[in-house]
Amino acid sequence: MKKNLLIAFVAASVIFASCGETKTETPAPAAPLTALQGDAKLTVDAAASNVIWSGNMTGTKSYAHSGNINISAGTIELKEGKVVGGSLTIDMNSIKPTDANYTTEQGHTAADLIGHLSSPDFFDIANNPTATFAVTSANGNSISGNLTIRGKSNPETVEVSSIALEGDNVRLKGKLTFDRQKYGVAFAMPVKDLILADDINLEFDVLAKK
Repeated sequence: MKKNLLIAFVAASVIFASCGETKTETPAPAAPLTALQGDAKLTVDAAASNVIWSGNMTGTKSYAHSGNINISAGTIELKEGKVVGGSLTIDMNSIKPTDANYTTEQGHTAADLIGHLSSPDFFDIANNPTATFAVTSANGNSISGNLTIRGKSNPETVEVSSIALEGDNVRLKGKLTFDRQKYGVAFAMPVKDLILADDINLEFDVLAKK
């Protein structure tokens, strides 16, 4: 009888001891912050980025020219999904027209346009092979910075239309419009210069990587 009571007592002790144990669960590791959630300094993927430029003629022969130009290097600094710093370098030798507004029979070809844009009348590319945009501040979707063309710098603004994750990378799109006259991009002859609109548009499509 005493033996049975002892066995029962031991069994009860084991049961109560088991019930009293507290299991500690290991918390799941927190998901790493993406570039749009924390601070990040990204490197621009030049091969996966592009700039579309466009400009208009004015007067009786009104038509537009547009094309591509390459980004050669750059960085983008983000804080909670907002651009707070960075810079872009543009290869001026990569200007490529893509529009169809040419009259080949009259000798007006895309190659002629490249020649004009490369000349001292316009971007003087032989002496100024790159242009740059360096971020100075940001407010919402507006990014302020210094645009440098032909060695002349002026404050300009990029209006960001979208910024989104592509895997671990960030795709940023935006537009900048600048007055070419502020950079000395003009015909020496005023009569010729009057047929060109002063505003030149740049549409940025930039992919940046960690």
